[in-house]
Amino acid sequence: MLDDYKDRQALACNVLINEITTNHISHAYLIDENNNREAFDIVMAFVKEIVTSKLNIENRQAICKRIDMGNYPEVKIIEPDGSLIKKQQILDLQLDFSRAAVEGNKRIYIIRDADKMRNETANSMLKFLEEPDNDVVAILMTNNYNNLLSTIVSRCQVIRLASNDMTMVDDEVDEMVINFIQNIENNGIKTIMKEQELLFNEIPVKERSKFINIFDKMIDMYYDIMKISVGISNIKYAKYYEVFKKIADKHTESVLLDKINYLIEAKGTIKNNVNINLLIDSVIVNIGGKNEGSWS
Repeated sequence: MLDDYKDRQALACNVLINEITTNHISHAYLIDENNNREAFDIVMAFVKEIVTSKLNIENRQAICKRIDMGNYPEVKIIEPDGSLIKKQQILDLQLDFSRAAVEGNKRIYIIRDADKMRNETANSMLKFLEEPDNDVVAILMTNNYNNLLSTIVSRCQVIRLASNDMTMVDDEVDEMVINFIQNIENNGIKTIMKEQELLFNEIPVKERSKFINIFDKMIDMYYDIMKISVGISNIKYAKYYEVFKKIADKHTESVLLDKINYLIEAKGTIKNNVNINLLIDSVIVNIGGKNEGSWS
């Protein structure tokens, strides 16, 4: 698990492994992601080590699979609801963790994009951190370390990840994604015959964190297309305006919204150990199948 990342994250992994080995697991960690696209995978590997370190190999594998599928009750993942983490999400988490553990001797919650909290929500989070139960471990993740309340940071053990040694720079990923979208919009479900060339030659299926990034970009691009459709020209990917305009012109707003909603739902399944090849097939069928015309 964590050993899989030691060659790229030696310092962070050695610290985390030592915490488990010496039985000195902190009640709260702040993971400074440093734009590392493996950050969530590393955190999940740490969680699995905490939960299964004292189990035999067979039980370890079973529990790890359940964690991947999101049905292990002592591991909770909180993500922004829309653009923000809402106060009610933190209150619900507190209520859930006020109950006794059903399995294991550690309960762990992960808060992704922990900087996306308004002050009211952050203060609720702070209270939760200030009164930790012995069996609860908090893991906060952020790419914007400086946007967190200093009082929250001070109550966490900070682990800074090394930045990625990426074979593809971000602009190259953008080009790959726009090419994929253009193929879907032009060729519909026939794009399945080209998915290996369009995606999998560049990104191995096992690198799930990179596919999360791919989906984030697809969602953002279709949001740009939706903006153009309703007359808004201020978009994130301005260099692709002409391409987006052609797509926007051939779809109703309802169809574009369906595509965005599908992509959001599909992205959420990646962390549940879904088969990536089948997921991309499904994206092509569901997104390409809603096309209302082709263009070149």
